[in-house]
Amino acid sequence: MLLCARLCRILFKPVVQVPRVFSVALPILVRLGCRALVFRPDEEGEVPMRREGSSMIVPAGVLIMAVTAALSPSLVFGEGGARRDAVRQAESKEAERAAPSSLSKHATIMSRDGQVVRQGSNGWTCMPDNPGTPGTDSICMNEPWLDFMEAMKNKKNPVIAQVGIAYMLQGDRPVSNTDPYATEPKPGDDWVDRLGAHIMVLVPGVETLKSLPTNSKTGGPWVMWAGTPYAHLMIPIDSYPSQ
Repeated sequence: MLLCARLCRILFKPVVQVPRVFSVALPILVRLGCRALVFRPDEEGEVPMRREGSSMIVPAGVLIMAVTAALSPSLVFGEGGARRDAVRQAESKEAERAAPSSLSKHATIMSRDGQVVRQGSNGWTCMPDNPGTPGTDSICMNEPWLDFMEAMKNKKNPVIAQVGIAYMLQGDRPVSNTDPYATEPKPGDDWVDRLGAHIMVLVPGVETLKSLPTNSKTGGPWVMWAGTPYAHLMIPIDSYPSQ
């Protein structure tokens, strides 16, 4: 009630009553328990309090900013804030499933648009599944792999100075084994589809990968995107192709 009184003393100045403003301000004040300070009894019910013949209502922007400053976000934004928190929690849980929990529970969680949802402490970054692609492609990676993804996104040659590691324990989206930017299979292409849990590895010297197979259907590790700046080692954990 002290909060209500303070807000009313500061905010309620003689101005012209605006019904739209009143409809915006009233629910906030009533939620605060300020009904007694906003209304006075009348023979026919309740009417707005008035001071010196003028309505005790202020512009909505001023009132809402003051109430927002005084209250916690959950009280002001209500269910909207709760929904945002629920979405973030769901994203975090989905992202964490990409790697062993011993690693992912301490990792930074980043949304697919680059927003940090949760700051981590171990140098790893996890992202949830991209809803715009088929399959489940949540991923957890160390810093060299994160830099690699950024270079690939911008179609730049990556600088690989350290070993990069990425976990994708939930699988991956369908992807070409030969063309990093292909969006659909071409005749004769080695198309990787329904890949299960796997680990991906970057090495500073791509020439060290030349002795490894490049065919994804050999049943073991292989080099994806061989002959491009984005070549890396794929290590299946689940059988691929599936048996």
